[in-house]
Formats: sequence, C-alpha cells, structure tokens
Amino acid sequence: METMDKLKEYVDPNNDITTKVVDGGADAECTYKGKSVSYDDVIDIYEERATNLGKGKARTTKKYFGGFGEGTLRKAWKNKES
Repeated sequence: METMDKLKEYVDPNNDITTKVVDGGADAECTYKGKSVSYDDVIDIYEERATNLGKGKARTTKKYFGGFGEGTLRKAWKNKES
C-alpha cells in the first residue's frame, strides 16, 4: 500500500482523483475533480499523467479544440472587403 501512496503522491499531488472501495472490495467509487468517473477513466488519467512525466512534460496538459466550421479568420485567397 505504501508504494501506491507514493505513486499517487507523484502522479496526483493536487488530489484531483479520489477512489473509495465499496461493497467489501468488489467495487470502487471514483471521482475526478469532484465529478464521478469510472475506474477505467481513473486508470487512463494516471496513465496519461505518467506518460507526460516520462516525456518531461507537465502532469496535466491543456487540450484545445478549435471546432469545425468556417471560423473567423480572413483567408488570404478570399476577396478583401473594402
């Protein structure tokens, strides 16, 4: 158990992830930043953070998605409006 505590301290120093064993160890209730998530999601989060640390990046990365559609940038090939 001590090894898991050290791993959690290293990968999740802000305590964003909590796991509570229920039903005598048959199940687990997990939360990530206060929202209920599945245990598989918790494993994915830990894996992503450990991979980032292994690559020398920050534990958490911000992911941005600009979306689909035309956007608001003026394209060089379009006619300029005067």
